Amino acid sequence: MQRRSFLQAALAAAAAGVAPFNIQAAGPSPNSKLNIVGVGIGRMGSNNLKSLRGHNIIGIADPDEAWSRKHYNPKDVKRWRDYRRMFDDIGKDIDGVVTATPEHARFATCMYFIKRGKHVFAQKPLVHTVNEARILYKEAKKHKVVTQMGNQGHSTESTALIRDWIKAGAIGKVTKVIGYSTKNYYTNKKPVPTPVIPDTLDWDLWLNRAEEIPYSKDYLQREWIRFSHFSGVVGDMATHILDPANYSLELGAPISVEAEVEEKHRGYPGSLPKAGVITWEFAARGDQPPVTMQYYVGPEIKYPRPERLEEGRKAGWMGSGAVMIGDKASMFHGSHSQSPRIFPETVMKATPRPPKVSERNKGRSHEGNWTKAIIDGGVAMSNFEYACPFTETLILGDVALLNPGRKLLWDSKNMKITNDEEADKNMFMRRLDPRDEMGWI
Repeated sequence: MQRRSFLQAALAAAAAGVAPFNIQAAGPSPNSKLNIVGVGIGRMGSNNLKSLRGHNIIGIADPDEAWSRKHYNPKDVKRWRDYRRMFDDIGKDIDGVVTATPEHARFATCMYFIKRGKHVFAQKPLVHTVNEARILYKEAKKHKVVTQMGNQGHSTESTALIRDWIKAGAIGKVTKVIGYSTKNYYTNKKPVPTPVIPDTLDWDLWLNRAEEIPYSKDYLQREWIRFSHFSGVVGDMATHILDPANYSLELGAPISVEAEVEEKHRGYPGSLPKAGVITWEFAARGDQPPVTMQYYVGPEIKYPRPERLEEGRKAGWMGSGAVMIGDKASMFHGSHSQSPRIFPETVMKATPRPPKVSERNKGRSHEGNWTKAIIDGGVAMSNFEYACPFTETLILGDVALLNPGRKLLWDSKNMKITNDEEADKNMFMRRLDPRDEMGWI
């Protein structure tokens, strides 16, 4: 059955009051091996599935078969293009899904499986827009499934140590965080419409709920990450780099966000800025002071030398990582929380190992943390209750990058930018014309 015919039949069944899908939540398999499916399995998705080789991978769904097979092609796993067709065929056997679709399709994929009672591991950044993050948070909480965002540094011992140091007051009260990443996916080449769509690709499925645009081969093989229609600037690396601060300081929602983007770095409509500096402001939390968090992203901008870093010590590692600045000392860590270190060095040497108050990963990997939580009836470390609000903060940075030079005031309760109507209608706030009538969730 063709996809559109399948969808029409499903919608007709729904209108008649008949469930068009096999909606049945699965529990762990009796032998503690889970039945996992993958949706959107290219580079990262294939890595995630390979980390779960101790479980049963029972299905793959990807509208780009050539890309998917290039990265993950076991002979004994059945494949579909449409994740909805896959669910209709084997949904009763599925325990959980790993999804690493392009950013624009991740929300629908997560929602689809969560609404059907399945556990979800989703790559970062979780979603494309602010309102998607808010909706996903509520749905995951409602259905009580085990969820995990793919920011693997969150499950490391380094992240736990950073949080332990912060909770022990090793660097004092933190008032400033600076993140750095020279990595960005800017392009100055406009995509060229391609008249012939490959037989191995269903373009309509690939677009998912994103607004329909002409097919171009320039979007495939992860090139989608360069265009605002499918992706944002901030979430790719900031989900890793700013996670320790968000986690350790329990920042919550920001009260404002603004971005500085030089004219030469702004790009053309539809592309993403080449470089910029984003500043979020967070209110005081209990006895913790307000925090200013900055993220320097992209090449050709000057990165500030970390405060309290002694003269003569190299700062070449500042291409990717973050510094938390307290009233006693500063602390640096790498892009995925690795190699945390307090400076000046005299403070580092005088600081004892802090008490272990933060949660430790008892699984063998970030993916293993998720599967262990499913089997044990627990909660994964970067679950959507944590990850969705954090993702929302990061996406506000994308809104600011497309509206540079203006301080945007954020009303988190009402999910609204209160002082800038144009920014509040930005595409990163919500999809402007999603194709939700096509039944993606």
